[in-house]
Amino acid sequence: MRTIYQTLSWLSLLLPSFCLANDASIETGYFIDSPVTGLYYQTSSNLSGRTDKGAFQFRSGDVVNFFLGEDKNGYLLSTVSAQSVLTPNHISTKPSRSINITRLLLSLDSTPKNRQEILLLDSQLSDARFQEALTKIDLNQLVEDDIKNLQLDHLASVQEAVEHLNQSQKYIRENFQSEQVIFEPINRYLTNVIIKQRDNAGRLCAFDLRLRNHPNYKPPIGKLTYKITQNSIVEYPDIGDDFRGCQIQPRQDTEQVETPLVQYPDSYGTFHCAARGCTRNDLNGFTIDDFNDEGDYKYRSIAINFDPTTQLLMEKSQGLGVRENITHPNKGEKIWFTFPKEHFTRLNYQGVWRQTTYEQNQIDESCLWIANGLIKRADLVGDQCPLSRDHYQQNVNHQFADMWWVRADTSTASIEQLNLIVRWYLPKQPRPKYTTWEYLPAGEKWDKGVLYRYQQQLTKTQDGTELLRTESVSEYRKVKESI
Repeated sequence: MRTIYQTLSWLSLLLPSFCLANDASIETGYFIDSPVTGLYYQTSSNLSGRTDKGAFQFRSGDVVNFFLGEDKNGYLLSTVSAQSVLTPNHISTKPSRSINITRLLLSLDSTPKNRQEILLLDSQLSDARFQEALTKIDLNQLVEDDIKNLQLDHLASVQEAVEHLNQSQKYIRENFQSEQVIFEPINRYLTNVIIKQRDNAGRLCAFDLRLRNHPNYKPPIGKLTYKITQNSIVEYPDIGDDFRGCQIQPRQDTEQVETPLVQYPDSYGTFHCAARGCTRNDLNGFTIDDFNDEGDYKYRSIAINFDPTTQLLMEKSQGLGVRENITHPNKGEKIWFTFPKEHFTRLNYQGVWRQTTYEQNQIDESCLWIANGLIKRADLVGDQCPLSRDHYQQNVNHQFADMWWVRADTSTASIEQLNLIVRWYLPKQPRPKYTTWEYLPAGEKWDKGVLYRYQQQLTKTQDGTELLRTESVSEYRKVKESI
């Protein structure tokens, strides 16, 4: 009797754990840029390891961090909602950054003559000098000097990366076909937000914060609201997506417009899969547009990906330069976010954030408390951000004038506000500063991502292309909602 009782007691202790394991079963995902071996990953449910031919483990609802290094102390490549297939196009909102991630991975590949797999060497990734050099590069704008600092033999070109991403998409289509419907947009109100980052001449579409209260000055952001029916697209009055250079030209329409679906020729995106339900293959891809669009010749990369957790569809376009029939620089960049209108989420930015800044040869960590339009700083206490207001005595609002969504009359920021290039000024300093903000939502409430702040100075090439030289990179992770 005692043995039976002990057995039942042990079973009662094990049963909750057993049920929990079944409720959160482990799945296998793949990081594909060709299958990548050697990336370190860690999920929010504490699964970790190295990718093996792209494979990593996760549980449903996980957020996953990918690192270049031997563990979580390595270089953070990205934080993203876990799903069955991830690519460089999934892990950044910036078109150029996605392509430059591929350039870097190709340059780190220890088997460059065999692009069927990208094999990263642990001995290289764990080298302290290599890790230090990684903290100084800017993946928004990868240049030859970066490769010299990383002591690599070769920097893959933009064209190599684009062609490789195109080949990787073919690999994904051939090996990861799925008929599972992951999004049903039919007869739902959808919001499409467009962020212009560069015009065709390569000029930055920076939002000048001195003019943000001017009634006729708009940030380089457009928006469309529409519904897909069985046979048509119904558009509702909104600001629209017509840009002249970097300036949005607001629509004057006051009534809805219905257009037959057959007039939309694009084979990717939600339009043509809405009636039957969209699969992963419909909403994830990379292609090179190379065609004559009624006299306007297109030569650009188009990336599209959908996150089932956030319900966000992200599209990115980057002009690929001069080509036959294209005489202008063709360096435009755009980002689109599409999501169900009822799923729209604004990030609650109030609370405590941990700030990690990489600048020159040092890494600085501190904490920010943001609330009621105020930004206050404090030092770490025992490697943790303090959760008492008494620690936050230093007002640093003037240092964060580029954090332009922080206001006394609101506690939230939209996804487009967190993905702009802004031009701003420190008090009594006439020379402008530039910040590129990047936030890729992760998690069901969009709040598990990392906010990046690239502090930069503007330079120009001989052909007039505007470049941003990054002086420091900061990462912000939310620690607590409010204190």
